[in-house]
Amino acid sequence: MRQRREYLRVLDKALPAMESAIDSFNRVRHSYRNEATLMLMVNAWELLAKAVLIKRKHCIIRDDSKVTISAEHAIFKLVNINLLAEEKSQLLQQIISLRNQAVHYALPLVENEIMHHLLFFGCKFFRELLYDEFPKKLKDLEEHYLSLSFSTQTTYADKVQKAVSKIKKDNNSKTLIWLLERGVRFDGTAYINQNEFEQAYRAKKKILPHLGIGAYLKNSDMVRIVPIQAPKNYTADVTLRKGSSSDSSLPVQFKKTNIEQDYPYLTGEIADSLGKKPYVVSQIVKHLNFKGNTKFHQSIRSSKNSEIHRYSESALNAIRDFLNQNPGYKPKRRPSVNTGKP
Repeated sequence: MRQRREYLRVLDKALPAMESAIDSFNRVRHSYRNEATLMLMVNAWELLAKAVLIKRKHCIIRDDSKVTISAEHAIFKLVNINLLAEEKSQLLQQIISLRNQAVHYALPLVENEIMHHLLFFGCKFFRELLYDEFPKKLKDLEEHYLSLSFSTQTTYADKVQKAVSKIKKDNNSKTLIWLLERGVRFDGTAYINQNEFEQAYRAKKKILPHLGIGAYLKNSDMVRIVPIQAPKNYTADVTLRKGSSSDSSLPVQFKKTNIEQDYPYLTGEIADSLGKKPYVVSQIVKHLNFKGNTKFHQSIRSSKNSEIHRYSESALNAIRDFLNQNPGYKPKRRPSVNTGKP
């Protein structure tokens, strides 16, 4: 029988390895969860990277050997040929660094938020490279992977900052930050050892600015797992807003909203109270950019293709002020289209 191409045979093992990594992390009462997840995810990435390199006719064999290159070198090669961004490589090298520790020694305690960050972006970047190089295979990784949570989590950045603050008095924190740091600083040849790592912050009051992981925090997106339970007739809105440059913890604010009380007006009701036509009100709303601003507006889906727009007291006052300042306001209507039908 004709054998499948080499890169396809390698790719066929990368996809189930990634799904197995996700499955391992979501398993209940799995005392070896982090270690198994890291091993499977690195296996998936190493196979995907080698499939891409083989397809593009790049050598994956070590010099003077029949052994293939390691995961960290395969990822580094993708960066060198501009198939993977440096910031993505830094995240993957952290995963590989932790995996190497888990394989060869005892892995330190890794907080859930750090694992969530590495797992989420490790999977996301995996799918992005899969889409770029093997788009027909993307359908094999389209499942919705649900992780149940009853606790409030923070973020990778928050946990890393706390671990760094304890680095001089807590061995677990020191080992964890070293493993992440050696991943971020991998230069394609060798890892930094623990003595080199400690020299970077020795005799320093503020440690994080002197570490590569500090720069990584400034340039990396954060992900936060937020369980939401809403009572009947409540909606859940998640709003991203610009935060403080000194805080990477990604705070999440919850606000319970009673739609009919907090947004009592429909477009027609505002029009009636101001003596205007609904079309005029809708154009002012568009002009003032209310939609998407929860201070003024909320939309409720009433059917598959229809929404009901509700407005707050602040919206009514803002529209009234706009009309007082622009008493002659007359929005232009779109010209009617002549269809040729009677």
